[in-house]
Amino acid sequence: MRTPFRISHGKITFVLYNKPFPCGGNCLYCFKQKGLTKSTTLNEDTGLAQSLEWSGKLQIIKRFEFYNLNNSIGNKCDLAVKGDSFANHEFEYLREYVKGIYDFLNGEESNSLLDSANLQNKGKNRCVTFKVETRPDHINIKTCNLFLELGITTVELGVQSLNESVLKINNRGHDLLSIENATKLLKNFGFEVVYQVMVGLPGSNLDIDKSLLTEDLWQDRYNPDALKIYPCILLKKKIAYQKGLHDYYQKNSWKPIDYSSYIEFLKECYSKIPRYVHVNRIQRVIPSSKIEAGVNREIDRNLFSGISKCLWQRSLAQRLNDLEVDFSNYRIIYYKQGQNDYCFEAVFIDDIVLGYARLLILSNNSAIIRDIRVLGNMRPIGDENIYKRGSQHIGIGTALINRIEKVSQNLKIKTIIVKPSFGTVPWFMRKGYCQLNSFYFGKKLNSEKKIELPSEIDKLMVNG
Repeated sequence: MRTPFRISHGKITFVLYNKPFPCGGNCLYCFKQKGLTKSTTLNEDTGLAQSLEWSGKLQIIKRFEFYNLNNSIGNKCDLAVKGDSFANHEFEYLREYVKGIYDFLNGEESNSLLDSANLQNKGKNRCVTFKVETRPDHINIKTCNLFLELGITTVELGVQSLNESVLKINNRGHDLLSIENATKLLKNFGFEVVYQVMVGLPGSNLDIDKSLLTEDLWQDRYNPDALKIYPCILLKKKIAYQKGLHDYYQKNSWKPIDYSSYIEFLKECYSKIPRYVHVNRIQRVIPSSKIEAGVNREIDRNLFSGISKCLWQRSLAQRLNDLEVDFSNYRIIYYKQGQNDYCFEAVFIDDIVLGYARLLILSNNSAIIRDIRVLGNMRPIGDENIYKRGSQHIGIGTALINRIEKVSQNLKIKTIIVKPSFGTVPWFMRKGYCQLNSFYFGKKLNSEKKIELPSEIDKLMVNG
């Protein structure tokens, strides 16, 4: 299977695909293979999804079988749904798609998505994080409310560039204001925000791309939590015909960045990427036999281990070989990641990250936890970790949330809100967070008894 089996980031990631559907865009560099979603080639992942008629439920069943997973031990699952622009699909289709996945994780079939989502509280396997990809111009109040309904925790935006001219040349179909508005809306709703950006695009150059990675992205109006960086590449015609990109290439109007230049470019930029950012990817892994021009081989990310301070590079899975040692000697640190954002880290010796969380300050003396996770080898739900080896189930999550509450009190915050995945609801309830509606939970940090949703959230929700 193309997607490797990993438990070292605290969960098991399941890459799933939606059915092919128009994304609403007509980008210069994009390509389409018959029968597949846009910008994907036929491989083990996409081929599996296609063979199962794009059923989310059947895809995850096959993943469990392939990984030889016991589906009754409380696996912590990370759902990563890909394919076109998620928010441009018909909403009823998405509801049925996600319901099928939850039904399998729960070990029983429910009558509705709501019932299936609620059963995640005690499901045989739990969805702890759920990410989707979409265009920034597809983000609005209606789609955000759908994301709540589906239990999504992370939204990846296809930003590509923060230069208006580059966006226009590449026919992106959205502008910078769309990116800014989408980011603000998603953060206020409590989602983690990931940007996908592309360097070496037609109309861009090294100066523009360096500015993107070292300065532009970290303006407070953008400032994503995580980042995926892709160098623009040209595929061979027999694989996929990128007509617009091919025409630029043939006319010598565009020359893609090559492997060596891209390595040097990243070495120069990486040190300027803030430590609170999780750099998830630095390329699309496509076999060199399919690439006509551009970065044509896989990059060893260890090349940047002495340069990058991002969360991925500092995570224990990247820094240590043995993840089952005694990590009890950790500490919690925090710092600002923007005007109203804070990042909290559980760090071990030599700045090794064991877990992290994010807090956004809202109005009316309130704040929202947008992310909280503990890394390391996944331990199933309910595993007590008697010998206190490894980073999971030794109290790191509790320590993070306790520090969040302490810092919030010092900042005169009276109410903390959280929008957990459906599979993590019981954990937050054990920490004293009470249910406010179908999606949000809250906790008072003073003697007042009544808890209300912050105005940023309350006025945005369709059902209040």
